[in-house]
Amino acid sequence: MGRIPGLFLQLLVVLHAGLLLWALTGLMELVLPTVPWPRVANPLLPRPMLLAHWFSVLAASLAFLAGYTAGWRHTPLAVALGYGAMAIVCFVETTQFLVHDGRWLAMALEYAAYLGIGIFLFRASPARKRFGG
Repeated sequence: MGRIPGLFLQLLVVLHAGLLLWALTGLMELVLPTVPWPRVANPLLPRPMLLAHWFSVLAASLAFLAGYTAGWRHTPLAVALGYGAMAIVCFVETTQFLVHDGRWLAMALEYAAYLGIGIFLFRASPARKRFGG
C-alpha cells in the first residue's frame, strides 16, 4: 500500500504527457488545413471554444510537467488553476454545445477526477515531498 501513492504520481506524469500531446494535436488541427489522422476535435464545438479547450488542456499539462520536473512548490496550485480553467470550459461545452445523453455524467466524472487529483497533489506524501510541501 505504501508504494501506491508514488506509483500514482508517476501515472500522473504519463497522464499529463498524454494530455500535452492531445492538446498539441488539437491545436495543429486548428491551424493546418488537413491532418493525416482522424480528427480529435469535437465537430460540434466552434473554433473559439476549441481554442479555449486546447489552451486550457495545454496550460494544465505544462504546469504539471514543468512543475514536476523542477520540483516547483507551487505546482499543486498551478495545476488546480489549470483544472479550474478546464472545468469552466467543460461546463460551457456541456451546457451550450454538446448533445449526447452521457454529457452530464462525463462532466461529473471529469470534475471528480480534477478534485481527486487536486487533493492528491496537495495532501499525498509523495506529491508533498516532490513539490516541497
